[in-house]
Amino acid sequence: MTRYAKYAATAAFLIFAAALTPWKFDFPLNDDWAYALAVKTLCTTGRLVLSDWGSSTQITHVIFGALCAKLFGFSFAVLRTANVLAAAAGIFMFVKLLDEFDAGEPEKLAAGLALAICPLYLTLANSFMTDAHYFFWMSAACYFYVRRLKNPQNGPALVWAGACAAAAYLTRQLGAALPLAFSLALLLNGRLRWKELARVWALPGAAMLGYWLWFKFSHGPTWASANYVGASTLAHLSNPLAFINDSLYRLFASMVETGLLLLPLAAGYFFSLRQFTSRNGHHRRVSAAGPWLALAVLAGFALVNGPLPYLENTFSKYGLGVLTLGGAPFKPAGFFASPAFWTSATAAGVISAVFLMCASGLALRGDRPELRFFFLAAFGQLAISLLGAKYFDRYLLPTLLPWFAAAAVFAARGVKFSIPASGAALALYALLGWAGMKDYLAWNSAKWELASRPKPGLEPGEIVNGFDYEAWQNYEKNMAYLKSMKPLRMIDEWEWQKINTYRAVVSYAPAANMAVIDKQEYSTPLSTAKGILYLSVPRPAK
Repeated sequence: MTRYAKYAATAAFLIFAAALTPWKFDFPLNDDWAYALAVKTLCTTGRLVLSDWGSSTQITHVIFGALCAKLFGFSFAVLRTANVLAAAAGIFMFVKLLDEFDAGEPEKLAAGLALAICPLYLTLANSFMTDAHYFFWMSAACYFYVRRLKNPQNGPALVWAGACAAAAYLTRQLGAALPLAFSLALLLNGRLRWKELARVWALPGAAMLGYWLWFKFSHGPTWASANYVGASTLAHLSNPLAFINDSLYRLFASMVETGLLLLPLAAGYFFSLRQFTSRNGHHRRVSAAGPWLALAVLAGFALVNGPLPYLENTFSKYGLGVLTLGGAPFKPAGFFASPAFWTSATAAGVISAVFLMCASGLALRGDRPELRFFFLAAFGQLAISLLGAKYFDRYLLPTLLPWFAAAAVFAARGVKFSIPASGAALALYALLGWAGMKDYLAWNSAKWELASRPKPGLEPGEIVNGFDYEAWQNYEKNMAYLKSMKPLRMIDEWEWQKINTYRAVVSYAPAANMAVIDKQEYSTPLSTAKGILYLSVPRPAK
């Protein structure tokens, strides 16, 4: 790439993210609070203690957050801004990775921008979740693994790949798939030797063993490790037929949502259908029946299951992000609340997914070891994700999204890629992502402001104000109490919430038996009218 073009997607992301002013919002979103608790403990006591709620390894994420908190003070504004910077670094490394696949600069820029303004990526970046941070380490590891595949004499590349894979594993367990995928790629390429295998696994293996020893003999089990990671996963796998059925649903749902999220890339091929499906410079004809079969299967899935969204928890009919408050039908949601929007989005996702699957087939037919490795890395991480009892749309970030983006870029070799069509879709997605995130931050800011105003006789921890608010107020002390009473395996997932004494509720519409004692307005780009949140208490008995 030219000297400055490789920075364009990263710069666009930073400008776009800065327009949302993430440093102004000092509150958690979704599971932010769980990782922030570990950061706060590390900063104040010097001890690394993981929250009982967090199921990921999260070590590098927590240390990164603690370093930022030490420099700038602990707050969710600091942690969110730090995560935005980590997400920007992830975009940069992903574009550098795409540069290794020898595709044209416009297509690589389109892929970087498609990820940078992707509503899913934008939502995860403006949080303190581990996903964007993990994406950086994963992309960096894959970049160095690809460099090693292209030049077997590049010793430093393998060392850097191992270090980044180790950091990735210490952020999320999915990182274990990276050295495994590289080992399989070497095997398929006829280059696997025992000494090479030892070098591949030296640093990642040390990280895995070190984490296991530390967690088992020093830290001790958490609720998540004993129940969610362990027992729930085993229960999910215990019924093979149910597991297969569940996995198939997740795969089809993932493909439709991936198609929608990468629509700006698929749009570049909409006007080159015949050329796109015939050949890609390798003189291999693509089966004409394949795309039509894929279209029929995905369209049938959509007809049976209705329109998007299918997966939790970034997209909903109420906007972007996790809606944590009651009275959802009264929330101003604009186009997100329109059935026509989701029907159109589903149709676009299905068609886009077919184009992306064609691109994937063309990329794999290219007989490029580095592409085979990246495919194995993506689907190895996907396989690990499918084993879990829960499956969220954010799991697409390290799995299907980067692979199909890379495949779309590679497929542009010898196939006309329409920059205007891709650019128009990117502009539409920029508008959708900006509006959705402005709304998400606005109503969350309003609910925290409403609950923070002093109310005589009402403590903050006595307010039902969404899962993230209640967890930040009560989770740590409630779990400590529950753990003093019974073993981890006997504690229900939401039991910490049930032992609270709630005396007030924040919602979009108060119930008939509730009296409003305060309210908070907020502006949202999803509506010309302002949104209103109500703080209400039970009416006195007559």
